[in-house]
Amino acid sequence: MIDVKAMGKNPIQYLLGICIVVIGYLYVDVKDTMQIQIDDLKEDVVRLQNDNKELTDKYVELAKSINK
Repeated sequence: MIDVKAMGKNPIQYLLGICIVVIGYLYVDVKDTMQIQIDDLKEDVVRLQNDNKELTDKYVELAKSINK
């Protein structure tokens, strides 16, 4: 519990403590959010690599058919 008398004697110490707790919370929240974004982007990269492979294969087939 917050001791009101002690807080009245040194309010800056309590405010700094609250700021440290808030900064810690925001750090953890941003870290979790970034990890979720990284995972989503990894999935997108894999999908795009597969699409690129398919398109490259189609391009090669088209080039071969033109050369015949």
